[in-house]
Amino acid sequence: MPLQLLEHPAVSLAQGHGLDLPTQAARARATWVAGRNGRPPLLLLALLWGRSCANVVQMLGDCLDALFADYGCTPEGWSETQAARQVLAALNLQLFRRRQAGEPVPELSAGLLLVQDGEAHFLQAGAVGLVQFPGSHAHTLTGRDNPLGNQAELAVVQHSLSLTPGQPLLLAPQPLLDVADLHGLGGACADLQPGQLGALLEPLLAAPGAAALVLPGDPHSLPPSATCGAWPRLERAEPGMTVDGWTLGASCDFGPPGRLFRAVEGDREALLWLADDDADEAFWQREWVLRRSPVATLPQVLSPRQGRHHAFLLFAPPPSGARSLVRRCAEGPALDAEATLAILVQLIEAVRSLQRRGMQGLWLNPWQILLDDRGQLLFLPEYAAVLPGVARQPAPALAVPLAPELRQGRVLDGSADQFALAALAYWLLSGQWPEVARPEGGQASRYVPLAGRVKALPDGWDGVLARALAPQPRSRFEALSEFQLALERLLEQARRREPESAPGWSRPVALAALVGLPLLLGVWFGLG
Repeated sequence: MPLQLLEHPAVSLAQGHGLDLPTQAARARATWVAGRNGRPPLLLLALLWGRSCANVVQMLGDCLDALFADYGCTPEGWSETQAARQVLAALNLQLFRRRQAGEPVPELSAGLLLVQDGEAHFLQAGAVGLVQFPGSHAHTLTGRDNPLGNQAELAVVQHSLSLTPGQPLLLAPQPLLDVADLHGLGGACADLQPGQLGALLEPLLAAPGAAALVLPGDPHSLPPSATCGAWPRLERAEPGMTVDGWTLGASCDFGPPGRLFRAVEGDREALLWLADDDADEAFWQREWVLRRSPVATLPQVLSPRQGRHHAFLLFAPPPSGARSLVRRCAEGPALDAEATLAILVQLIEAVRSLQRRGMQGLWLNPWQILLDDRGQLLFLPEYAAVLPGVARQPAPALAVPLAPELRQGRVLDGSADQFALAALAYWLLSGQWPEVARPEGGQASRYVPLAGRVKALPDGWDGVLARALAPQPRSRFEALSEFQLALERLLEQARRREPESAPGWSRPVALAALVGLPLLLGVWFGLG
């Protein structure tokens, strides 16, 4: 393959790949990206090495497309290294979810090198190594054989390096570095000039793999400018339109009307969710909270293969037969306590995952909570009062259910989500929202018991729901787990009491039958 060369007074680069094996290949890509918080632009270099994959070259190309597209959509408040780390974490989680679903997953190793203002940061995930050449010596940051996707949390090693002009860095898969003549390469690096990078790298590309050689230059030379992207909302959308490479299909009968579509891009299908406003820091923080949430009750965020120019999210399609809670309750049959608790337990899992990543004060809109044919839940969140690194978000005026402190702008903690969960349980059982959860509700709202209106309601559930729906947060349960456990215990007690009476008979009738039947038989045989 012809070498790709980049020459600039600040940083020069040569990269290329060698032989591709049937199920093994490596690729590298580099570009200038904008710095954060007034810092100068940086050179972002990514090298991926894949194994055990039939279409490995295409897979690597798709992953590189996704890495660079995702980096451009990271929140502006993050540092460059934090953004790169989160991009790798998103790729790792996508591979992990595929592995958990039983799909074949390639063994993928990655190395990301960020060169900026006389310094470099190297993120090492798997068997990709980096070599420094101080003088004629070679100092290797050895990659370890722990591919991406083996676990939900990213296993990455981060190095910070001070750069010296004229002392190059070599990035390559670890097996290629193990067989390369690094001592001879170090000797050839003395007095290296930018125009010599290609000739120095070319012998390494006779073997399988890929490599990139980075030469720091004048630290006072300004790098080329790189502009930040802007993502406006799409004013009008309809089936058949193409949005940044995605063709819109039918509008969904769940989620916000007119903003959620089924979409296709080549061989990929997705839910494309248009933002209600231009993309801002809160929009990107919300997307990255979802990217970092590994639970199956939250949607899997897909990475685009080209940069976005509009504000929208991409989710993996929901399971077959998924329908909103509104449709489920309208089509019947009525939900009993056991079915309601099964929904709550799954929703609590989603809420707790979001809370752990700094997102709370959620609107649990039943149009955005889906159930499939197997009873598995999928929550598509949009509004949250609290998001990492941004100001508190104003509550939608007509959103139901919301805790009183959310509507009134008072101090907020995780118990607001407990309140919303209890209000949703009340709605699932009765078809009505409790007054305190509605816009007109307030401190004087009265809890209307469900007992007598809801069939087979476990004893004590009214008390649990009333406590979780208390207008004052300090009167609610200490934690979501305590709220869930209280409902589960009372339901289990109700189940244990059921077998005490014979089916269809009252206890006195059953006792009379048990005592009287032998007497009747005795009289019968006596007369006989």
